[in-house]
Amino acid sequence: MNGQAHSDPLVITLIIEEWGVRRILVDSGSSVEVLFYETFKRMELSDDILVPSTYRIYGFNGTVTIPKGEVTLRVSDRGGYLDTLTTFCVVDVTSPYEAIIGRPWIAGIKGVASSYHQRLRFPTYKGIAEVVGDPQAARQCMQADAHINEERRVRQRGEKKKAKESKVAEELQKVISQAVMAYEAQGSEPS
Repeated sequence: MNGQAHSDPLVITLIIEEWGVRRILVDSGSSVEVLFYETFKRMELSDDILVPSTYRIYGFNGTVTIPKGEVTLRVSDRGGYLDTLTTFCVVDVTSPYEAIIGRPWIAGIKGVASSYHQRLRFPTYKGIAEVVGDPQAARQCMQADAHINEERRVRQRGEKKKAKESKVAEELQKVISQAVMAYEAQGSEPS
């Protein structure tokens, strides 16, 4: 691997409905295949083909994403060894990836994914075929993801600070109102 770190995620290119989709994260921890809405639109697909989804997606950090719907699309490799219909959950969230291929799809092709070796291997009628990962795309996605997460953290800190300032202002207003009422009550008492 030319001395590079072996901790890069496995990011591959596959053909989805005639489109070369370059930044596909192979995530054996994911129980669903995901197509990001931005990619869906770039593929010139219409929302009319989306089937309502019956479930929600829970991220590892507990966040809940409600899918825009599901769509079944043809997925193939450039070598002509892989041709499968895959149901993707379409989600409208920001991601440096264009899609995520998960455990069900990997198992469906009887594949073995290795981020260490940057390979996805699977059996074919001609023997074992493989899709090689793109470490450069993986690093770019990791950097973009870190940037997206940092922006989210900054925004959340700003929202928390604003909420805290608002609460302090409310409490101060309450104290002032009580002081004014007490002062007015003192002034209206007979001497």
